[in-house]
Amino acid sequence: MKAVVLGAGRIGRGFVTELLTLNQVEITFFDAMPAMVEELNVRKEYTIHVLGAPEKDLLKKDVKAYEIKDTDQLAACWAEADLIFTACGGKNMPAVGATLAEAFGKLMAAGKVHTSNVVTCENWIDPAADLKKGIFDHLTEEQKKVFEEYVGVSESVILCTGTGAPDPDKVTNPMDTWVQDLRYLPIDRDRIKGELPKLEYIDFVPAFGDLLKQKIYTNNTSVATVAYLGKLKGLTYVAESANDPEIEPILDGVYREINEALVKGMGINEESQLEFSKRAKAKYTDPAIVDVVTRIARDPIRKLGPEDRFIGPIRIALGIGLEPKSIAMGCAAALYYENPEDEAARELVKLRREKGVDYILEHISKLDLNGPEVKCIRGAVEELRKKGWIKEA
Repeated sequence: MKAVVLGAGRIGRGFVTELLTLNQVEITFFDAMPAMVEELNVRKEYTIHVLGAPEKDLLKKDVKAYEIKDTDQLAACWAEADLIFTACGGKNMPAVGATLAEAFGKLMAAGKVHTSNVVTCENWIDPAADLKKGIFDHLTEEQKKVFEEYVGVSESVILCTGTGAPDPDKVTNPMDTWVQDLRYLPIDRDRIKGELPKLEYIDFVPAFGDLLKQKIYTNNTSVATVAYLGKLKGLTYVAESANDPEIEPILDGVYREINEALVKGMGINEESQLEFSKRAKAKYTDPAIVDVVTRIARDPIRKLGPEDRFIGPIRIALGIGLEPKSIAMGCAAALYYENPEDEAARELVKLRREKGVDYILEHISKLDLNGPEVKCIRGAVEELRKKGWIKEA
């Protein structure tokens, strides 16, 4: 079996490649960064390190990589591939869709269209829908008919964390990557075309439903809360922040609120949700997973969006009569996030200082300034001020 991996970052060349390699799947990488492509081709191999379980480390050999803009090569690889995985960032799905559409046009012109599936591996709400729209926006009506018949566009839930090196000074191959010891990838079965491939560690889940939203509103909301609060307190690492005696009670409050909101507000199975939260906390408090808060906190403007990890669950909670004080604390901390090396963070600081928090909540989060969501978030800001964590007037 052959697969294409679009995006050679920590998830693409790390977690996804780990599972595919364990299944003896031949992989070709495509990435937007020429330097990444060149480095992979020069090195030809790298190690996927498993955090806390070095006996599971995996040497990836015979690496092949191309620039994603090379749609001739992408079409040629697609002609032989059963699966295409995207790990390019959810906001890039429209652009990735345009690239796939161009490659599909060449695939169709060459008469090499066959049953295949594209699977998104993104921390994003409805990435498969965004990707498919991006593809269809660039196909002719005839191409759309053929694509619809032969190609599935599905999505997965990424539960595994990919990190940088725990000790950067000891790294000898810059392409090495580090992943959590969690070999499991659930994929939406109902969007898959053709016969399901038999792959260990990959679970094709029927009635996938809100699994991706459940993951984002449980895992991403909680770890973002930890990261933004940790940054306010001057902490460096996720586990350090999650285990902080002042932050951990807030984290526990986030899980209580999320559990009730998703069970009562979205109809998520209670037992499943409690297990989801339990696994999430165990993950983020685990010191073996060395991850910095600035990586989790990056791009705060997107994370303050109307359907993202804070505003989405706050709305659901308020909709069932629950005041999400702990989730709002994470949102408040995000509003005051600062990192000079993060372009979105710099823009957030500029907006906050020039136009105020209310402007961000109204124009970025799309909230009614007289609504209960804003009242809840304002209360959380004041609470963090009382703690001395927010010092800006």
